[in-house]
Amino acid sequence: MQLKPPFSPAAKVLFSIGRFLFIMFFSISSNAQTSQKPGDWQTLKLSYNKPTETKDFGLALPIGNGRLGAKIYGSVAAEILNLNEVTLWSGMPRSYNDPNSVQVLGQVRQALAAGEYKKADSLARFMQGKNNQAYQPLGNLQLDFDNSANYTSYNRELDMDRALVTVQYKIGEITYTRETFASHPDQVIVMRVYADKKGSVNFKSHINTQLQGRTSIEGNMILLKGRAPYYVNTYSKPQEVLWDDHKGMSFQSRLHVKTSGGKITAQDDTSLTIANADTALLIFSAATSFNGIDKEPGTAGKDPLPLVKKYIADAAAKSYQQLFDRHVQDHRSLFRRLWVEINNEKPNKHVLAYQWARYNLIACSRPGGGAPRNEQGIWNRDLFPRYASNYTLNENPNKYYAVAEPGNIGEVTEPLLKFVGDLAKNGAVTAKVNYGFKGWVAHHNSDIWAMSTMATGDPCWALWPMGGIWLCENVWDRYDFRRDKNYLAKQAYPILKGAAEFALDLLVTNKEGYLVTSPSSSPENHFFDQKGRRVAVSQGSTLDMALLRELFGHCIEASIVLNTDATFRTKLQQTLPKLLPFRIGSQGQLNEWEFDYSDTLKEWETNHRHISHVISVWPLSQINRNSPELLAAARKSLELRKTGGYHPDKAGMWARLQDGDKALAALSLNFPVIYDSPFGGFAEMLLQSHTGAIDILPALPAAWSNGKIIGLRARGNYEVDIEWSDHELKKAVIRSYAGNTPAVTLFGKAIDIKKDTRISFTIVK
Repeated sequence: MQLKPPFSPAAKVLFSIGRFLFIMFFSISSNAQTSQKPGDWQTLKLSYNKPTETKDFGLALPIGNGRLGAKIYGSVAAEILNLNEVTLWSGMPRSYNDPNSVQVLGQVRQALAAGEYKKADSLARFMQGKNNQAYQPLGNLQLDFDNSANYTSYNRELDMDRALVTVQYKIGEITYTRETFASHPDQVIVMRVYADKKGSVNFKSHINTQLQGRTSIEGNMILLKGRAPYYVNTYSKPQEVLWDDHKGMSFQSRLHVKTSGGKITAQDDTSLTIANADTALLIFSAATSFNGIDKEPGTAGKDPLPLVKKYIADAAAKSYQQLFDRHVQDHRSLFRRLWVEINNEKPNKHVLAYQWARYNLIACSRPGGGAPRNEQGIWNRDLFPRYASNYTLNENPNKYYAVAEPGNIGEVTEPLLKFVGDLAKNGAVTAKVNYGFKGWVAHHNSDIWAMSTMATGDPCWALWPMGGIWLCENVWDRYDFRRDKNYLAKQAYPILKGAAEFALDLLVTNKEGYLVTSPSSSPENHFFDQKGRRVAVSQGSTLDMALLRELFGHCIEASIVLNTDATFRTKLQQTLPKLLPFRIGSQGQLNEWEFDYSDTLKEWETNHRHISHVISVWPLSQINRNSPELLAAARKSLELRKTGGYHPDKAGMWARLQDGDKALAALSLNFPVIYDSPFGGFAEMLLQSHTGAIDILPALPAAWSNGKIIGLRARGNYEVDIEWSDHELKKAVIRSYAGNTPAVTLFGKAIDIKKDTRISFTIVK
């Protein structure tokens, strides 16, 4: 339902005049920032004319409600749904903290101060702990159909607007249809199977799992309960897995089946057969014993059975139409907040990819879901998933969640923000024990248990104590886009301050008198030392220094807004000018390390896939049009990376450099594969707000001659609509929900919104 602001008659007149003439006006209206936007929503579909092979997990169509997820293949003979629950992980709470690390830290710092990079690299390995645990597959729901030969008119489709996967085909003159969705309000996955001829639905349904589990039949339900391993090591060769009947995460799941017409028969205590039905309705739900990061799920976990029973009972009492209507209304309350079209193409391929990224994040991450989006989203079918399907904190959560705030679905970040709070708790112990520092720390890898220690592996990624500090950007953005002081005071500021306290202790004075982080790395990259040896550990990497500047700046601003911590604020203000500055190298590039490459210290890989030192352009905001020399150096760094540099997101960086054509070229169309590429750069091409102004069409590509976007969010609690034609602004509507009047730029140049008749401005209360 679209919300309509209750204007007074006079305000209605002003509103109508303003919309018609596109003049600037000030009015008072209700909060409509979550309203559904008009658009041709039915065009946002992914359609395929053949099933997905079971080997192609990435191409199976995904559904999710932030807690339950499924991948749907669409096979005619045997439909398979890979089932997941977002908190189903291996492992249990444990501590890998090591007080001996403090002594090693001192030795690493001494080696770095002497320029002995290889020695520091070798010593750093003695600070490492163990690897994170793995996200686990719950099981597979399989439907075996007795009539699948010679099918025609096949279509497999994901309707993003309805969050619905439909598989349809004909056998002879009969059309068969399957519809599947994951309902957030009812916490179930629902599948309806039907045909256009009565009595034609026949299939056998069963569930299996790779975990330790047992299936049974109870009336018209299949029950699957089981337990995940209490330890998994996906990184060892061979990979390790350990089970225990009492330790580790347990789960309960149920599949409820009901039909219109026909008969349901149990077979072998493992499956249900549906015969001669008009329609079959399958309702699935699951829950785990996860009870927080400090509770062993086998002995102190919550009982998942009552939850699952209630989910199933409540959903089964509703009709399919009731379940579907509740699901669609809930999904659209988020998804329909932003509409975009380009060049009158419906949909433009890049628009489709951007809306896919929004759909994907809504499916993976919802308030109350229990855990944030992991490496594979919410979907996994492997006991040993790639990279354990973990939380890779050196860029992945940041780039995937970059879609959220500008894309007007900021609530989906709440599981991530809660997770950062958990990291801060565990990370405070790690900071004290392993470093002897105040505050809190997180490193490169983590899991649902909020592991905060270093993992085991190459120091180029394992030794990176900045994971928590980068996540502080997400914590700050939730405030910056909403300006909620209560959130800032109670949730955000304690996290930011703790990270800043650790950062202060991580700093040492280098030979030039600057403060630098020690030890340090530039994630997953190396350089050659004086003897031509490949190393990664250094001090004061450009990424580190950028993150610290950003964090200290946010802490200072938060302290001022909240009128608190004046002493700590002063300390940060005094520290900022002492930090190692950005440096421009011999090729005109932004240096990645404390040093420039030279005859003695050389570059390892010119087109390395990471370009972390340029995050000061995007997603951070320190290098911008107010620092043209550094902006030019950042551009040079991107050019030198050539085919590399796609982590975290070159499109976002090129957009901030106001090069729309290169940003467009960097946008990925690689979806719906499992490792979908980030799409934060899309919104940055049309609207930026990181410099304190609302910058309209800052990086419009030449190929996007006309278009419109409705519902983009800007920092400062603004919502913005933009329409352009022939590469010129036609109109823009800015709604302020914080009561402030913004500075506005167009194509990077300041404009006077009081005089520019294309701009309509509203204060919304």
